Amino acid sequence: MNKMQMTDQVAKGGVLGILVYLANKANLDQEFIAICMPVVAGALAYVSTKIGDPELASFLDQQTARYAKKKAKEDAAE
Repeated sequence: MNKMQMTDQVAKGGVLGILVYLANKANLDQEFIAICMPVVAGALAYVSTKIGDPELASFLDQQTARYAKKKAKEDAAE
């Protein structure tokens, strides 16, 4: 697994974690949350194949790469 794929997987895991946190804060039923997580994970995987480079299945990593390039330019300018 290359670095871009790892970043994408970590980002998707972060999204799932945030969704679980928000669902718990909203006092949703625990069983409902547990049933929804595989569906949401599948949806994220499907969306990631449709956006960006399908070979990498990475949609969140594009934003990370764009930010890194911007940050590198800012650091170089200083």
